Amino acid sequence: MTEGGDRTGDRICRELAGGVLAEHAAEVDRDARFPKEALRALRAHGLLSAAAPVQRGGLGADVPALARMAARLARGCGATAMIWAMHQVQLACLLACDEGPELREAVDRVVRDQLLVASATSEAGVGGALRTSVCAVERDGPSARLDKHATTVSYGGEADALLVSARREPGSPAGDQVAVLVDAAEARLEVLGGWNPLGMRGTCSPALRVRAGFEDWRILPVPFGDLVARVMTPLSHVLWSGVWYGLAAEAAERAVSHARERAGGESAQPPSGGLAEMRWRLAAVEAQLAETARAAQQVLAGDAEPTAAFAQRVNSLKLAMSEIAVDVALTALRVCGMAGYSEDGPHSVARLVRDLLSAPLMIGNERLVTIGSRLALVARDR
Repeated sequence: MTEGGDRTGDRICRELAGGVLAEHAAEVDRDARFPKEALRALRAHGLLSAAAPVQRGGLGADVPALARMAARLARGCGATAMIWAMHQVQLACLLACDEGPELREAVDRVVRDQLLVASATSEAGVGGALRTSVCAVERDGPSARLDKHATTVSYGGEADALLVSARREPGSPAGDQVAVLVDAAEARLEVLGGWNPLGMRGTCSPALRVRAGFEDWRILPVPFGDLVARVMTPLSHVLWSGVWYGLAAEAAERAVSHARERAGGESAQPPSGGLAEMRWRLAAVEAQLAETARAAQQVLAGDAEPTAAFAQRVNSLKLAMSEIAVDVALTALRVCGMAGYSEDGPHSVARLVRDLLSAPLMIGNERLVTIGSRLALVARDR
């Protein structure tokens, strides 16, 4: 994205966050419903195609710009920002491997028509292991089919298309996977459970059974493992971190605003030490986010390889941001007191805290720590 385009995208995200996203955020959270008004606004401004190159009809945003946009959107509604971030990851995956005229036209349509793409990569029976599948692609001449029990499919019921992981064929090992672009209108989607979580309620992420028949060209040509290493995992961790940073920054700002009001009142009190703590914690992870986003852009562009050291870096970002953002929000809650604990009012941080409590659970931190221990044995300094 050019510098001017970067500023335009940032400005639009800021305006939408303070407008339509913030206007409906409480209702979206309360009712655990899809933020349709916010998505309509994102489409109207072409923001669903932010990650696509300008020559393909997108905004041409690079990874650092996408991370900043995610943070801006999160200031208005965390669920909307997370949906947007997850969609950008799926779009980037499609753009990385749209070989062949049919697949390329399908991806062009996603960009042109601002179609929403969800990810169906989780699965019952694999214990949360992204790189393992039970379901398999079953081919029948030029067509194929799959049947997958996905444990979590964020906004799957609202998506126009799904990127589904599966074993290459029924006889393939669990780790020999492909990704399939499934047209939601041509698939049978069955919701397998309810959706009433603590936070990120608007992402609408229940378990989903996906049964689909499709043409063979919808199977992406790049092996799923390569796609995960180069695009899916690094971009997910960077953009999720952008969302979490935005939520934490919003909580900190509300705490500062509350402290200013109290300092100006008759019963003025000295400012809480938590205010300074929030600032330095946010500054530290903001720098880590910016550095990792630049490294992810190099890998995404093909200018660097997704080495073990790179994987350790993106995992470290996810671990740090998911823990520190929660700490910042809880500090803001303590500073605001009952005004922050309330679900209403300008100093409420209740929804922000609840949304952020999902952060350590998305690709569980305990799993990442175990992976990091293994990577430490083989990683080399960059």
